[in-house]
Amino acid sequence: MKNYVKTFSALILILALAVSFEACTRKTKNPNPNQNPADSNKNASEYNYKKRDSTDIYGSGYFEYRDTLDTYHLGYSIPRDSIYKVWNIKEFEKLNYLISTDSLNPGPYLDRGNHLQNIHKYIDAIHDYDMYIMLNPYNHSAYQNRGTAHERLKHYDQALWDYQKVLVLKPDDTIANFNKGVIYDAINNPWMAIKEYDTVVYKDPKLAKAYYNRGASYEKVEKFDEAIRDYRKAIELNPRYKEELERKIDFLNYEYR
Repeated sequence: MKNYVKTFSALILILALAVSFEACTRKTKNPNPNQNPADSNKNASEYNYKKRDSTDIYGSGYFEYRDTLDTYHLGYSIPRDSIYKVWNIKEFEKLNYLISTDSLNPGPYLDRGNHLQNIHKYIDAIHDYDMYIMLNPYNHSAYQNRGTAHERLKHYDQALWDYQKVLVLKPDDTIANFNKGVIYDAINNPWMAIKEYDTVVYKDPKLAKAYYNRGASYEKVEKFDEAIRDYRKAIELNPRYKEELERKIDFLNYEYR
């Protein structure tokens, strides 16, 4: 009898512990049993990133992207991957060493190319981007940055090719369309520029810079109503444009109406 009571008591204790454990695990259990919790966090991060508009795509820690009417054609092409604006001996020594010890590792070529571009050594940067792309032809950022370097050297055909390749690899990219528009403006093809800016504002209707540039392109083809409309939209989205673009709007209204 005593053995029966002991066995029964042990079973009761085991059952109680099992219930307690189930209650605890239920609180932390992933609501989707087929989804890894890490994937859930990743999806949340990607969602938050997608909510950002392209104005903030490079952040504001190191570069200023406000245009003026004289400098809008510079585009928003500065590579994001390197914060160095001056020659950085230690950084180049590290990258040179990595390349010398493992010449088939693509990463250091991209990093060194970005550093070189930031100190305006565009030809050297392009050589590094070429090596990176040969080793890894699927990274849209490499084509974006190589296109920028070609654009700075006024190699417009090569830059257009690189920006188009970005769009093949990343169709929802806005920067490549924007920079194509900048090039078409530079080679005096404002209608093609307008077409690219149309695509940009379709993809990202909050990007003030695109309305700003499209307004300037419309002005070139004497579509002044459209130019004024875009300038007003740019002011609405980015009040920092207000002073200079209101003067421009007043001038267009006075001269052409």
